[in-house]
Amino acid sequence: MDTTRRTPRFCPQCGALLPPGDPRFCIECGHALSATPAIPPPPSSAGRMTVRLPNARVEQSVIGGTVKLPSSGAIPPGMWVLDEPPSAQVVVAIYAPLRAVVGGWSGLSGQGWRRTERQARAGLRMAFTFVAERVWFPAPGCGGGLQLHVTIAATAEAEEGRERLGFRYREGSNPPMKITHTEWRASDGKTVVEHPIPAIQIMAPPRILRVSDLRETIRRVSRGEADRWVDGSAVRGTYQLMGGDVQQRTPAGRGLLLVEVAEPERRNWLQRFFVLTPGHYRARIERPFTANLGQWKQQVKEIQREAASLGLDIETDAAVEWWLDRYGYDGVIFTGARQKYQCEQVIVAFRRGQLVQV
Repeated sequence: MDTTRRTPRFCPQCGALLPPGDPRFCIECGHALSATPAIPPPPSSAGRMTVRLPNARVEQSVIGGTVKLPSSGAIPPGMWVLDEPPSAQVVVAIYAPLRAVVGGWSGLSGQGWRRTERQARAGLRMAFTFVAERVWFPAPGCGGGLQLHVTIAATAEAEEGRERLGFRYREGSNPPMKITHTEWRASDGKTVVEHPIPAIQIMAPPRILRVSDLRETIRRVSRGEADRWVDGSAVRGTYQLMGGDVQQRTPAGRGLLLVEVAEPERRNWLQRFFVLTPGHYRARIERPFTANLGQWKQQVKEIQREAASLGLDIETDAAVEWWLDRYGYDGVIFTGARQKYQCEQVIVAFRRGQLVQV
């Protein structure tokens, strides 16, 4: 678990890419970085514990399990490459079928969870139990062909007479999840009782920070400054935002949609004061993924297969965001987009800090 101070990759004020090391100031806008507070060690609440695992570039939340302390050495599904299966001293990671919501996570009946029972609680309240079956598996041809089947239970309360279709909890609170059953099974489905059960770490899916997760604004700059700012960007045109600077749901997950337009003519001060025109933006996207929108569904299927091979049985948007981040892409260029967007090409930026207004 990494609790050290992390230097940001981008300036929190203007979004410019920062040099390596531990810079004190942003060379683009002069914002002081030394005042950025160190990230404190997380408290004992399991909902705040994070670790880095080899199947994602972002920190991931540990939300329970049989381990006493979260381990960054936990082995995700599909990444055990030894011939013998894990022993009791090994920590394996499994992923609960959770959906990211603002400030926390939710689990829904029919989306990886099923409701099993309800019980009366004190104070005219009812407790509903939801269970999910998850499987930890080794890399192909490894681990003796064994798979670890794990049952996770979660509890949610409601007032008497009201139903619950799922549960929700906020980050920082204790997740309402526990392991209720584990067993090894051979490739033919038969239970294997002689092999010990390893320690198990329940993980929330990787959560990639996008527009609404970051406190960033779009700066307004001069044309000359914008030209210097986009130096090194793979997209050098002038753009308008489709839907404004509010986070959109795009084929590439959450983001900001941009369409290229002709660079506007310079206006005098009277025109700037009285004539309202749509905002024009420049984008700094250094490593975009380029895809034809008509072929994107096939790409998404490949992404979902890759995510599933690492135990990440997550919704489509989350899988796409995880995959793009895993391979270091900071934006997406969709070609062949006329049928959906009435223009040949659209660009998806992931952060407001990637844009400036001119």
